[in-house]
Amino acid sequence: MSDFPLPGNERPGTPPSARDLVAGMHRRSTEHLQSVLARVFARADDWLFDLAKKDGVPDGSPYLFAMRALRTSRAPIERGFREHLDQGFAKLGRQAMPGGAEGTPELSLLEESELEQQLATNLTAEAVTRIHGAQLDELSARLARMVGVAKLEADANPLSAHSLAAAISDAHRGVELPADVRMVLFKYYERELIHDLRDLLVDLNARLEAAGFRADVAAAKPAPRPAAKPDMAPPPATADGYAPAASAYPNAGFAADPGAGMAEDRAVFDALRQLLHAWRPANQPQAQGGRQTGRGGQRPLQSAEMMSVLSLMQSQVPESVNEALERPEVSLAALLKNELLRGASQIGLPPEQVSISQDDEDAVDLVGMLFDVMFDERDFEQAARKMISRLVVPFVKAAVMDRRLFLYKTHPARRLLNSLAEAVEGNRGEGPQERELLQKAESTVDRLIAEFNEDLAIFETLEQELRQFLEQHRRRVELAERRAAEAQRGQERLEQARDLAKVELEQRTRGLDPTPAMRDFLERNWTHHLSMIALREGPDSGSWQSALTVADRLLALLPKPGDAADQVAPALNAMREPIETVLASSGIIGEAAQDVMRGLADSLERRARGLAPVPAPAAADAPAEDNVVPLPGRRSPVHDILSDLKPRLEVVGGKASLDVSDSDVEQMRQLKVGTWIHIAGDDGKHHPVKLSWVSPISSRLMFTNRRGVRVLVASVEELAAMKQSGNLLVREQEQVFDQVLHRVMGKLREDLA
Repeated sequence: MSDFPLPGNERPGTPPSARDLVAGMHRRSTEHLQSVLARVFARADDWLFDLAKKDGVPDGSPYLFAMRALRTSRAPIERGFREHLDQGFAKLGRQAMPGGAEGTPELSLLEESELEQQLATNLTAEAVTRIHGAQLDELSARLARMVGVAKLEADANPLSAHSLAAAISDAHRGVELPADVRMVLFKYYERELIHDLRDLLVDLNARLEAAGFRADVAAAKPAPRPAAKPDMAPPPATADGYAPAASAYPNAGFAADPGAGMAEDRAVFDALRQLLHAWRPANQPQAQGGRQTGRGGQRPLQSAEMMSVLSLMQSQVPESVNEALERPEVSLAALLKNELLRGASQIGLPPEQVSISQDDEDAVDLVGMLFDVMFDERDFEQAARKMISRLVVPFVKAAVMDRRLFLYKTHPARRLLNSLAEAVEGNRGEGPQERELLQKAESTVDRLIAEFNEDLAIFETLEQELRQFLEQHRRRVELAERRAAEAQRGQERLEQARDLAKVELEQRTRGLDPTPAMRDFLERNWTHHLSMIALREGPDSGSWQSALTVADRLLALLPKPGDAADQVAPALNAMREPIETVLASSGIIGEAAQDVMRGLADSLERRARGLAPVPAPAAADAPAEDNVVPLPGRRSPVHDILSDLKPRLEVVGGKASLDVSDSDVEQMRQLKVGTWIHIAGDDGKHHPVKLSWVSPISSRLMFTNRRGVRVLVASVEELAAMKQSGNLLVREQEQVFDQVLHRVMGKLREDLA
């Protein structure tokens, strides 16, 4: 390994002390950083092994394949890592020689994969600078004096934050490795580098100080942060779809350009911050006791101090959160900031002498507003509200540590909140499966509170476990939805069959006046018999034609003027068998069937003799609709709108009587199966229901609750009428976090207006 040109080949005038000093720094840095890289591989290997065990697939687990790929690539990556350090120190050595200035490197376009690695390098450099910026600046100033320049550029300094971050990126060049494993290495390298760099920097600064290369700390400028490219793509996702956080320690910062965000998400985040900064001055007196951030002789809390205060608050729900739950009119963010400042006394800081930095205040405000909206607008039971309230402090910590919580829809903390909301929203624990789901959500929150320190990986672990549990629950719900759809389909087929029978009866009795007993038989027994034939055999079957013949022959027995009364009974007896067949389909047999026959004969004889008819027995009440569960505090919308799903498939009062806009009707018609809408209950809240099925018979839409139980069956016209009356809301099909974040933005706009 050669640090400089070997003795005898060196340029005249090279200062031996500088050469020896750089060689010693080279050896010390290589030894230290290679041990860091070794720990990175060990931790990544353990992480993949743990995931493979949880996966439960002994041979085909993707995590096992990733682990094998990691182990195979370790040697070439370690070699590339060492070569990067060698080249960096060789460059520094040439800088130390007279006339040894480096030429300007040529610019070239980066491949997409290289661009992704460059992004990860920039974010890692930013995180390292935030934690070790002062010592890195001191080292840079000393090295600049050693090589005789006013300022040592980051790419000429092998120990700048950018060069240290680039070491892992350059080590990957030419090495085939899955993208998710590659990003895991970046994440662990960043974490280990942040944790273990201080000792190396202290040692190197001491060596340079002893050699007489002092740092002008007052004049030293902070190490430049790598500029974000204008059209950067986000870091590649892992196997779970999450682009790993660049900073596992405080803090990734809100002020920096979120260069790795998707364009749309970045635009939303930037707009949100602009609104927040415009909104805050008018609301600042309410927060931080009226103190402006960082003014009046107060200093902002450092990242480590902020984390310490938040960690102390994490085990119990803060008083500010409880107060916000009880008093919806107060601002959770304002109360939380005041409590944070008061909590500074627990770590020995006078509250009146500290404030919250703007970056951290952005995090607290956004998380506070996020939970304010969730508590106000989501369908959480009281126990679920208490559970969700315990997440406030962990999410403030996560937002302070990693701004990408508000940028990436795939961020694990964001996904965890979505999964928890899915588990508890609208869940009243009415069945054993719902109670089991609530218990799983509770245990997830318990683990987050107990295990979250400064490692965001706990969010990903808990989200994966909860998501697997939710997938099992969804399968049970889907089964219930299919059963509800089959029940509704059967109901509608029956209604359709009854409609056909009713039409046939109306056609045959038009212009006729059946006796009361005959009308009762036709409307109740014969139409039921015809409906059953339509369901089982269809209207083209021989049984259908035979049943129609029964009605035709029976109606032909109606006496005409001059007909003899004594001819009625023989004619009716000739039809005994087909009439008894009709009665049997309704469960009327034996003596009951004989009573019906006698009633028909008697009514026909009385009509022939000109006597007053005997009234038919009263019809039994129609059975109530089953399998329909009303929303809490509300009659079933099915009964409200469709009035027990009576045989006619129609809108109450007819569609023409509903004054609805064509655009609303079209919007309802465009709803896709799987879409969630919200319908109002008597409790004043809108409850989520899912479009589970569209009838091929009536085109009506069936909605189910989160348990897969049918709660609403309606036509598009009825749904449009509900929307116009404010009883139905169609929201963007986003996850809870996205919906709430957009509502926060809307509220900020409203307040500013």
